[in-house]
Amino acid sequence: MTPKPHAVLLLLAALLSLPAQAAKPIKVYILAGDESVLEEGIVEGRTDGVHEAFFSNAKATQDEELKHVNCAVYQGAWSPEADYETMKPVATSLVETGDQRTRRIDPKKRGREPVPMTPFPESAMKPDHTTVLRGFVEVKDGGDYELHPGEGESAFNLTTLDGEEVYRRDPGQARARIKAVTLEPNKRYALQTIFFKQPGHAFKLPRVHKPGTLETVVAENSDYSFLKDKNGEWVTRDDVVLYDAHPVHNNTEAPGRPLTCVTEVRIGPEGGERMGVDLMLGHVLGDAIEEPVMILRFATRHPNWFSRGSRDLSHDFRPPSSGGGSDLDGSWDVIHFNFGVWDATYRESTSKYFSGYNTTSVEDFEKNLRTLVAKMKKTGATLIWGAATPVWEGEPGKLNGDEDAYNRVAEKVMKENGVIINDLNAEVRRQGFPKSNNVHSVGNLAPKVTETVLAALEKRQKPTKPLPRVLFVGDSITGSYWEGVKKSLDGKAVVFKNPGNGEDTWNGLERMDEWLELDRYLLNGQSYLELVDGVRKALGDELERVYPGDASQGAELAGLVWFQGIADGEWDSKAADYEKQLTHLIGDLRNDLNAPDLPVVVGALARAGTPMNPNQQKVFDAQMAVGDQKKYPEFTGKVISIDTRPMIRPDEELPGGRDRYKGNAESYLEIGKAIGEAMVELQ
Repeated sequence: MTPKPHAVLLLLAALLSLPAQAAKPIKVYILAGDESVLEEGIVEGRTDGVHEAFFSNAKATQDEELKHVNCAVYQGAWSPEADYETMKPVATSLVETGDQRTRRIDPKKRGREPVPMTPFPESAMKPDHTTVLRGFVEVKDGGDYELHPGEGESAFNLTTLDGEEVYRRDPGQARARIKAVTLEPNKRYALQTIFFKQPGHAFKLPRVHKPGTLETVVAENSDYSFLKDKNGEWVTRDDVVLYDAHPVHNNTEAPGRPLTCVTEVRIGPEGGERMGVDLMLGHVLGDAIEEPVMILRFATRHPNWFSRGSRDLSHDFRPPSSGGGSDLDGSWDVIHFNFGVWDATYRESTSKYFSGYNTTSVEDFEKNLRTLVAKMKKTGATLIWGAATPVWEGEPGKLNGDEDAYNRVAEKVMKENGVIINDLNAEVRRQGFPKSNNVHSVGNLAPKVTETVLAALEKRQKPTKPLPRVLFVGDSITGSYWEGVKKSLDGKAVVFKNPGNGEDTWNGLERMDEWLELDRYLLNGQSYLELVDGVRKALGDELERVYPGDASQGAELAGLVWFQGIADGEWDSKAADYEKQLTHLIGDLRNDLNAPDLPVVVGALARAGTPMNPNQQKVFDAQMAVGDQKKYPEFTGKVISIDTRPMIRPDEELPGGRDRYKGNAESYLEIGKAIGEAMVELQ
């Protein structure tokens, strides 16, 4: 029977009148620790090929010149019928090949200059002449290699290794034919290159299919083939977001981003594409959880680029239950504070960082500073004002504020209130900065700040015992130097910083009372405090800023992953105390984040390449212990420890890195997968 039209309309009206089902909140998973949770796995499966050795002789001689091969120039343009083995050359010499060397410009100063390469004979550059190079090549590490001889005109050549053709590009050919070859380490292979056109010095021998890199793992292990799409591009996952909440690692407070396979990382002079445990953790959670997923990552790198172990548990992440300092009386001895960069930076009204003003007016800046100084003076501390550092002029129609005008009114406020002025603006310019429009181009301010703080401490009549207390309040500029000051004041003062980014003076007005609470710092490690602060902000009024998509459905905390322990494994006392600190951390985070049954997965940190030392073993054992239901029955069904030793790869599969797993991407894939599956089990 066909329904009557009015019945259909009534049915549609009834359906439309039903309340819409509310979208489920975003599931937020904390991924916290040290560099172990950042991108440490190496991605690229080939090396740059510029560090391999070229020689002129089959065997080492006392006077042989490294990176030099034999050159012979023959009369006549290249011909496939010519026998260059029997022809007599018109010129011979040694020629330098490979990457160009550099040398110090001045032994007492920084800076290097290129060293001119040993040239080809003059006749090699004449028309109707053919140049042939003969020599030997040797690699340090065995594996698969590709030879890339020449660039530009010199890329047209025929090259053989031990008589086998490995490279050929004929004149007019768009691409060369390249054959990868397997080379043994520390063995010399005969090299010959016949240039079809002009010769060149550029020779590269990149290693390909390098074991342990993400590219090689994905190519060889079908379990991870889904990480590339049908076009061979790395996949991006929009339903899983990665947000960095650490105020140093993300000092610009950039919002979260869709989960990607690789990230371009710069660590001192080292860099390139890297990946981490978040990759498979995100995929496992995204596949298993119906709701959108956000991984809130909290970690930063060591201030020394060549070191690992940025934050320890016994001090930096020290939880409240582990107790505070020996003297809880008194107040701050010195407060060093700065504002201005955020006040001066132009922000659109649509910006997630907009605080109600495109820039803070000079009049409001002065008014805000007076209120902030009054709050800080009540602590009885010696106050030090760090002048606002340089801010560029801005774009037409979007001009930034004038930091000089801010500093002039600040100077007036500080002098009226007896506040010491630390002219950081002048110090930045004295060092020759800024070198770009980046507000973080300020040079090294730590020595100047240290000097000023020490002078203030020396004048304190009754400093706190056993050590005076120093508080830094400020934005990412403060974040750039306070760690250096903290290190310089080790043993002379205890040093803290306000959690997160202090941003502008308007934010300071809202949060200064909270920042000045002494007990919060004495009972919590700095990183613990910042972790709690970052999570609360991301789950609360800053969710729309940190989450790149629609966040109207809100968010809820769903789990904690803890993967850390490098620094603790270097100290007897920290290693011995690690288990107690970790149990306190779990309990205190659950309490402070109002999540009494928060699922927790602990990654037990192992070590590739060499065995763990006794302290590293203690940390590992402590991390495994918290997942022992017999030892901690209160954690049953809510805490799982992951043994990462099975994820370690043999030495020949370690692509190289300063991390605990020596850059092996497969290790990080398996660790992320195991942690993700454990977290799903706890849901």
